[in-house]
Amino acid sequence: MNYEIYEPYGELGAKVIQNEKSLKWIAQADIRIGFLKSFKEKKNKGKPVYGECVKVNELYAPFCPYDFLIVFYEMNILGLSDAQLYVLMYHELLHIGLNEKDGEPVYRIVPHDIEEFREIADRYGLDWERPGNSPPKGIAKGGG
Repeated sequence: MNYEIYEPYGELGAKVIQNEKSLKWIAQADIRIGFLKSFKEKKNKGKPVYGECVKVNELYAPFCPYDFLIVFYEMNILGLSDAQLYVLMYHELLHIGLNEKDGEPVYRIVPHDIEEFREIADRYGLDWERPGNSPPKGIAKGGG
Protein backbone atom coordinates (compact mmCIF):
# COMPACT_ATOMS: atom_id res chain seq x y z
CA MET A 1 0.00 0.00 0.00
CA ASN A 2 1.35 3.43 -0.95
CA TYR A 3 -0.66 5.52 1.52
CA GLU A 4 -1.72 5.19 5.13
CA ILE A 5 -3.44 7.37 7.69
CA TYR A 6 -0.73 8.57 10.04
CA GLU A 7 -1.88 9.83 13.43
CA PRO A 8 1.32 11.73 14.31
CA TYR A 9 0.66 13.98 11.30
CA GLY A 10 -2.89 14.46 12.53
CA GLU A 11 -1.50 15.54 15.90
CA LEU A 12 0.92 17.92 14.22
CA GLY A 13 -1.89 19.33 12.06
CA ALA A 14 -4.06 19.96 15.12
CA LYS A 15 -1.13 21.69 16.84
CA VAL A 16 -0.47 23.94 13.84
CA ILE A 17 -4.16 24.86 13.52
CA GLN A 18 -4.28 25.68 17.24
CA ASN A 19 -1.05 27.74 17.15
CA GLU A 20 -1.55 29.73 13.95
CA LYS A 21 -4.11 32.55 14.01
CA SER A 22 -4.56 32.40 10.25
CA LEU A 23 -5.75 28.77 10.52
CA LYS A 24 -8.06 28.83 13.55
CA TRP A 25 -11.07 29.15 11.24
CA ILE A 26 -10.44 25.56 10.05
CA ALA A 27 -11.34 24.18 13.49
CA GLN A 28 -14.25 26.57 13.83
CA ALA A 29 -15.63 25.50 10.43
CA ASP A 30 -15.32 21.84 11.48
CA ILE A 31 -13.41 20.92 8.34
CA ARG A 32 -12.43 17.27 8.35
CA ILE A 33 -8.84 16.59 7.36
CA GLY A 34 -7.20 13.22 6.82
CA PHE A 35 -3.43 13.14 7.33
CA LEU A 36 -1.57 10.58 5.28
CA LYS A 37 1.95 9.43 4.76
CA SER A 38 2.91 8.11 1.38
CA PHE A 39 5.65 5.65 0.62
CA LYS A 40 5.84 6.89 -2.96
CA GLU A 41 8.55 9.24 -4.13
CA LYS A 42 6.77 12.10 -5.87
CA LYS A 43 8.40 14.71 -8.08
CA ASN A 44 7.17 17.74 -9.96
CA LYS A 45 9.38 19.08 -12.78
CA GLY A 46 12.24 16.98 -11.42
CA LYS A 47 12.02 18.40 -7.89
CA PRO A 48 10.83 16.42 -4.86
CA VAL A 49 7.32 17.08 -3.61
CA TYR A 50 7.33 17.15 0.20
CA GLY A 51 3.60 17.29 0.71
CA GLU A 52 0.31 18.24 -0.83
CA CYS A 53 -3.21 19.19 0.14
CA VAL A 54 -5.96 17.48 -1.84
CA LYS A 55 -9.66 18.29 -1.81
CA VAL A 56 -11.82 15.17 -1.69
CA ASN A 57 -14.05 15.51 -4.71
CA GLU A 58 -17.74 14.71 -4.68
CA LEU A 59 -17.25 11.35 -6.43
CA TYR A 60 -15.11 10.07 -3.54
CA ALA A 61 -16.88 11.91 -0.73
CA PRO A 62 -19.35 9.07 -0.01
CA PHE A 63 -16.40 6.73 0.58
CA CYS A 64 -14.09 9.10 2.44
CA PRO A 65 -14.88 10.75 5.81
CA TYR A 66 -12.68 13.78 5.04
CA ASP A 67 -13.09 17.07 3.22
CA PHE A 68 -9.34 17.36 2.54
CA LEU A 69 -6.32 15.08 2.63
CA ILE A 70 -2.83 16.26 3.49
CA VAL A 71 -0.15 13.90 2.24
CA PHE A 72 3.51 13.90 3.25
CA TYR A 73 5.87 11.95 0.97
CA GLU A 74 8.14 10.06 3.36
CA MET A 75 10.95 9.42 0.87
CA ASN A 76 11.22 13.16 0.20
CA ILE A 77 11.05 14.45 3.76
CA LEU A 78 13.68 12.19 5.28
CA GLY A 79 16.06 14.42 7.18
CA LEU A 80 13.59 17.24 7.85
CA SER A 81 13.50 18.32 11.49
CA ASP A 82 10.34 18.56 13.57
CA ALA A 83 10.46 22.32 13.08
CA GLN A 84 10.65 21.93 9.30
CA LEU A 85 7.72 19.49 9.36
CA TYR A 86 5.76 22.10 11.32
CA VAL A 87 6.37 24.66 8.57
CA LEU A 88 5.50 22.11 5.88
CA MET A 89 2.23 21.33 7.67
CA TYR A 90 1.49 25.05 8.00
CA HIS A 91 2.14 25.51 4.29
CA GLU A 92 -0.18 22.63 3.34
CA LEU A 93 -2.96 23.82 5.67
CA LEU A 94 -2.83 27.24 4.00
CA HIS A 95 -4.15 25.50 0.87
CA ILE A 96 -7.50 24.78 2.55
CA GLY A 97 -10.17 27.18 1.41
CA LEU A 98 -13.85 27.65 2.06
CA ASN A 99 -16.44 29.66 0.19
CA GLU A 100 -20.18 29.78 0.61
CA LYS A 101 -22.79 29.28 -2.09
CA ASP A 102 -26.48 29.55 -1.30
CA GLY A 103 -25.69 29.21 2.41
CA GLU A 104 -23.76 25.96 1.90
CA PRO A 105 -20.01 25.49 2.37
CA VAL A 106 -18.00 25.00 -0.80
CA TYR A 107 -14.50 23.67 -0.20
CA ARG A 108 -11.62 24.62 -2.47
CA ILE A 109 -7.87 24.43 -2.77
CA VAL A 110 -6.16 27.79 -2.36
CA PRO A 111 -3.39 27.98 -4.98
CA HIS A 112 0.15 29.09 -4.21
CA ASP A 113 0.42 32.83 -4.23
CA ILE A 114 3.10 35.40 -3.54
CA GLU A 115 1.54 36.50 -0.23
CA GLU A 116 1.64 32.97 1.20
CA PHE A 117 5.19 32.46 -0.04
CA ARG A 118 6.27 35.82 1.38
CA GLU A 119 4.76 35.00 4.80
CA ILE A 120 6.62 31.71 5.02
CA ALA A 121 9.87 33.17 3.63
CA ASP A 122 9.72 36.14 6.04
CA ARG A 123 8.99 33.95 9.06
CA TYR A 124 11.15 30.93 8.32
CA GLY A 125 13.66 31.92 5.63
CA LEU A 126 13.99 30.91 2.01
CA ASP A 127 15.69 27.58 2.73
CA TRP A 128 13.47 26.36 5.55
CA GLU A 129 12.92 23.01 3.86
CA ARG A 130 16.53 22.15 3.11
CA PRO A 131 17.41 19.01 5.12
CA GLY A 132 20.03 19.67 7.78
CA ASN A 133 19.18 23.35 8.17
CA SER A 134 18.71 24.55 11.71
CA PRO A 135 15.12 25.01 12.92
CA PRO A 136 13.38 27.88 11.14
CA LYS A 137 13.04 31.23 12.85
CA GLY A 138 10.07 31.38 15.22
CA ILE A 139 9.66 27.63 15.70
CA ALA A 140 10.70 26.02 18.95
CA LYS A 141 12.47 22.68 18.78
CA GLY A 142 9.90 19.92 18.62
CA GLY A 143 7.68 21.66 16.08
CA GLY A 144 5.85 24.31 17.98
